[in-house]
Amino acid sequence: MPETTAVTAYSARVQDRLRGLMAGLPRSARALVTGFVDRPGKRLRSRLLGAAARCGPHDPERVVRLGAVVELLHLASLVHDDVIDRAPTRRGAPAAHLVAGPEPAVLAGLSCLALAGTEAADLGTGPNRLISAAVAQLARGELLDVERAFDTTYTLADYDELVERKTGALFRLCCVLGAAEARLGSARSEALAAFGLHLGVAFQILDDCLDLAGPSTDSGKPAGTDHLLGLFGAPTLCALRDAPSGELAALLLDPALTAADLPRVRTLVIAYGGISAAHDLARAAHDEALAALGDGGAGRQALLQVATSLWRETPC
Repeated sequence: MPETTAVTAYSARVQDRLRGLMAGLPRSARALVTGFVDRPGKRLRSRLLGAAARCGPHDPERVVRLGAVVELLHLASLVHDDVIDRAPTRRGAPAAHLVAGPEPAVLAGLSCLALAGTEAADLGTGPNRLISAAVAQLARGELLDVERAFDTTYTLADYDELVERKTGALFRLCCVLGAAEARLGSARSEALAAFGLHLGVAFQILDDCLDLAGPSTDSGKPAGTDHLLGLFGAPTLCALRDAPSGELAALLLDPALTAADLPRVRTLVIAYGGISAAHDLARAAHDEALAALGDGGAGRQALLQVATSLWRETPC
């Protein structure tokens, strides 16, 4: 089966599994999250898991089920992110917290986490432990994100730790689960884990750049709205580091900052080289991912295709 056809077929099976699992959610929760299944985005995480599993012999059915698990984890994180960020839309539709309120949205996200946990437990102790550890990392990353709000002195080193936990951990999990299903040795598994972690970092930095570029067709978020909550991505942090004056910091910390000021924020971030510097950071992380992947090995081409897609697809 050609590579593209195999990926499409796998993604369709993951989609079907997600629909089946969603049927077990309470009606109120299901109504808030089924749109994420109907409007699936790029399915980068399940694609990454499937590509990693193809590095060795594997059970296709288990890989489909694990693909659904990582998509459920991602879905839950999107719902909770939108509550924290007060995002008005997601993938072209009103965000769950605007439809039903923040409390029902949080509970719907937790329902998806519970569903992922139940599916993981049914797949065995090994996957369950890996998934539980990754969820703990994701939760810690979300806390770090909230704790650093309105900190214009936040360092890029601290940002890197945040992104490794908040985004890199899930990408790493996809590769580790795929490697485990393919029964790879420890050295190869560790290489794929590093590949996933660095790829996740590159992904998040690119997403930060897109947040300043304009509304995404997938996320639907207006440009730069995270700044109103004091959540500064890689381009803004780079600009703050290199800004010759305190104009940008003063604007970001102004209590009167509104959406009307965001074009000025964007102009300053670009003027101080923030987007260019962030792209360089993303490229460096991407290069680290490819270096970890190495030059050979079964399944490398499938993993490389996922990595390459980050530079031509809009993250979601």
